[in-house]
Amino acid sequence: MSNKNLLLLAHDGEDFYKARLPFAHFLRDQGYKVFVILPNDKYTDLIRKEGFEITNSSIERDNTNPIHLLKAVFEIRRYARTCNADIVHSFKFIPNLMNFCANLLTTRKTVLHIAGLGIAFANPGLKFRILKWIQQVLFFLQFLRADLVIIQNPDDYNDFLFKKLFRKKIRVVKGSGVDILKFSPLREQKRPVSGKKVFLCTTRLIWEKGIREMVEAFESLPANLRAQVELRIIGEPDTKNPRGVTPEYVEKYKSSTTIRFLGRQDRIQEHLCQADVFILPSYYREGIPRSILEALASGLPIITTSVPGCKLTIVSNQNGLLIEPRSVEAIRAAVENMLANEQRWPEMGAISRELAIAEFSENKIFSEIVKLYAQ
Repeated sequence: MSNKNLLLLAHDGEDFYKARLPFAHFLRDQGYKVFVILPNDKYTDLIRKEGFEITNSSIERDNTNPIHLLKAVFEIRRYARTCNADIVHSFKFIPNLMNFCANLLTTRKTVLHIAGLGIAFANPGLKFRILKWIQQVLFFLQFLRADLVIIQNPDDYNDFLFKKLFRKKIRVVKGSGVDILKFSPLREQKRPVSGKKVFLCTTRLIWEKGIREMVEAFESLPANLRAQVELRIIGEPDTKNPRGVTPEYVEKYKSSTTIRFLGRQDRIQEHLCQADVFILPSYYREGIPRSILEALASGLPIITTSVPGCKLTIVSNQNGLLIEPRSVEAIRAAVENMLANEQRWPEMGAISRELAIAEFSENKIFSEIVKLYAQ
């Protein structure tokens, strides 16, 4: 593998630094020469300090200006030629589209990594149906050129047009991997004494993550139970997303004793160590949420929805509860169920940890991807 040059392409420096940098290190350890192309932001220097050759492009998250996209295509094409890339591996929809365009007339191995299908596939309205159809057409065009398409759950396969034409190209790799050493069950050593049971949610603050339904469910708990629990929500409003939770909504709960919006936090593992149960009532079309994988590795019981991606993190209700999406009643019932079965939390957490190690560890996931490169 030492003669392989590999270019990683993304459109968000922070997401790459947090979610893809471990993969880049793994590739380098496997003998690949790794190059990175990203928009210019504060993470560029941090990634460069990790020893990776990096250049900046005009591609940016949620920037669909055709001129910028066309410019980014030529930048990617030029950089791939400069670094003599054998493989160009991109992450998420816009970078995948750019990867497709930049390598239309090349022989480079083109790898498209689809980490969930997103908002258009989660909502029933006319606008979203039209957007979904447009994305399906663009997926079809991308797949014509792609050598390998990685999806994170088998349900996504069913939403692709003419999918049988591409069944040899499409492979399922469950999630982006989790660092099972960084995220581990250490609550006994770090957990402060508290009278309340902590339910933790870490996520981007968009409505499709079930934020409103979750908050309403905790507010509607019987008074005696509401006094026993605290819902902590880590994340900040996504101002680049039209479906982002508004700052005004977050501000309403500033004085709440049950609902605590903690904003952006960098040391998530410490918050997981202080939690009793992890909850993510998402109806977004996830790949597999990294936040749930981190909670699994931290040995927490899980409450999540029976939607693609999320449902792969629950073992037959042994380590948590699967609930109906978009339902305040289902969330409230699950919270009440958890509180009534507090004695089972250590057992459930242990099963979560075992699942993270067996199915979702970084070494397992990254090794699967490298094997796919060789096919």
